[in-house]
Amino acid sequence: MNIFYLSLQDFLSKPFLKFSILPFLLSLLVLALLVFYTYDVFFSYIDSALSGSFMAWFFSFSIVQFSLAFLSAIGGFFIVVFASVFLTMLIISFLTPYIVKKINQKYYNHLIKKEVHFLEVLLKSFKFLFIFCLLLAVATFLLIIPFVSIVIYYAVFYYLFHKLLLLDVLSNVLDQSSFDSFYKNSSPLYFKISTLVFFTLSSIPLFGLFLQVFYVIFLTHLSYQKILNLKANNNG
Repeated sequence: MNIFYLSLQDFLSKPFLKFSILPFLLSLLVLALLVFYTYDVFFSYIDSALSGSFMAWFFSFSIVQFSLAFLSAIGGFFIVVFASVFLTMLIISFLTPYIVKKINQKYYNHLIKKEVHFLEVLLKSFKFLFIFCLLLAVATFLLIIPFVSIVIYYAVFYYLFHKLLLLDVLSNVLDQSSFDSFYKNSSPLYFKISTLVFFTLSSIPLFGLFLQVFYVIFLTHLSYQKILNLKANNNG
């Protein structure tokens, strides 16, 4: 709770709020355009594919068109939620070094002797994406199981969310030695619980767009205090 209040205090400060608003507006604009054009392309494709076919009369009924619109809206909802989370993560990743630097200067004054190699971060990112694609393929196959498939999909996307968010923060907080040591084992339970809470919040529309900076701040404090065993001292 101490880390939570500390992170919330930082998040509500003027510099970090600015970082939250910019990705929020940019992601919102991109996703609005994505939803609009995807919806339009979807129904244009249906019209062209069925035009003149035997099934065209069936899809001309209002109830069928309503059902298609409803299903596409539900599918679009999940796409928008997940896309918004990962799009904002991508944008925030460019700000993470600055966020970590500001927190380190303010509370910890930790000196990194040897920074984590960019190539190693890149390779781990590709590894996580590859595993995610395999898991997503399995989850798609399991769509035949009602309700269970939705839970599996959430679990698969949570895996990628957890791995990429943690990688983004730790590669900026830790030195090469601590980074390698951390990834020799599975991440501690408190990291998993934290990212699971964050992912759940991100499943609520717009929350995932606005709170990404808070996630980074919280995990930064958590990393300094739980991995490096440092105490937070406000240095100004």
